[in-house]
Amino acid sequence: MPPETLPIEFLRAAAEHQAPEAQLHALHLAMVRAHVTALPAGTKLPTLADLSAVLGITETSLTSALRRLDLEGEIAYSYRGHRYRLGPGEQHPFDVALDRSVRDGIREGKHRPGDALPTGILAQRHGLDIEAVPRALRGVIRDGLVTDRDGPAGRAFYVRDPQEAVLDQVRASL
Repeated sequence: MPPETLPIEFLRAAAEHQAPEAQLHALHLAMVRAHVTALPAGTKLPTLADLSAVLGITETSLTSALRRLDLEGEIAYSYRGHRYRLGPGEQHPFDVALDRSVRDGIREGKHRPGDALPTGILAQRHGLDIEAVPRALRGVIRDGLVTDRDGPAGRAFYVRDPQEAVLDQVRASL
């Protein structure tokens, strides 16, 4: 059952099995997730003060939970004015440039099959926190251009061989 459909009493009981600080963080995240994910895609998020009052949690805890939902791609949330619910599969507005850069790099041969993407450099170049890179790469992963796996550089995002992607599509259609 998705978190947004769980009764708040169940969420509170589940949180009791964690350390006190982690319990509170998990509970607040679940409460914010349930409230925010119930909003239709494209809906502007309420202000921090309004959400804080509705949910009965501090603005500091609320901000932490919203940041987590932003990193997961559930919402677009920033101090630059982006504060709305993202739709399923909708790209975060801050991820567009990195996605385009990776696609261009693959097409132009800068990122070759088997190469680990330089995620730190990409994040810095496109003004993202390193924590946001997995969210930013969802589109190229979904399209079979990149995979998240263990490889020569350790756990990383690797450019896929185009033939491998075609074989996966054929297997999926069988």
